[in-house]
Amino acid sequence: MKFSRRLLGALVSIICVTPIPVLAGQTVVGLRSGLTRGTLSFADTPIPVVQESRSRVRFGASATTPVSGGLGIRFSGDYVQAGGGFAIDLSESVSGLDQAGMPPDPGIEAGLDLDYLRLSALARAALPMEGRRVAVYVLAGPFVGFSSGCTMSVDAPGVSISADCDEAELDWPGTDFGVSGGAGLEVGVSDSMGLALEALYDLGLKDLEDAKTRVFSIVAGLVFSL
Repeated sequence: MKFSRRLLGALVSIICVTPIPVLAGQTVVGLRSGLTRGTLSFADTPIPVVQESRSRVRFGASATTPVSGGLGIRFSGDYVQAGGGFAIDLSESVSGLDQAGMPPDPGIEAGLDLDYLRLSALARAALPMEGRRVAVYVLAGPFVGFSSGCTMSVDAPGVSISADCDEAELDWPGTDFGVSGGAGLEVGVSDSMGLALEALYDLGLKDLEDAKTRVFSIVAGLVFSL
């Protein structure tokens, strides 16, 4: 057991200090996929609203072009499942419901599942770890999203509805835009390929029917130098 631990430690040390010519100073393409945690940030409303998050998926491809030193620009196209939910306590928001014979604290839960094709141009700044297999970097920049799907769901006492936004006559905007930021880690496994792990946060800035999108993502994938 002690020998195995020493061997594992030695292998990790060798990987971290072995120089490789990839992932620095070359154009790098990547394929990533992972999970999202989306919410909708609502503007001030007269009805008390409790936000609820939704877990979905994200995947896409990217190409990173070096600019100078550890700086580069990453162009990405991602399929992002965003959206979120909210709950309303009708007994607090509307007076006289209990007197009308409704059960105490009747509530409504509603949600929107939003699918986007998001295009982004993110600045990429890698920390100075020249000549090593491990690269740590940060990302920041704008994105624009084009809606590819919108589904609305409503759960109330005795009622459960799920419908396409068009069928529900919800005029949801077809585009979204905002800024993205995050950090990542790349580990080279050969002279032309590496593994990547990233945490990203997309902050929607467009007012979408009194709501704005928020998406936190954890993605992993492969990167290849050209």
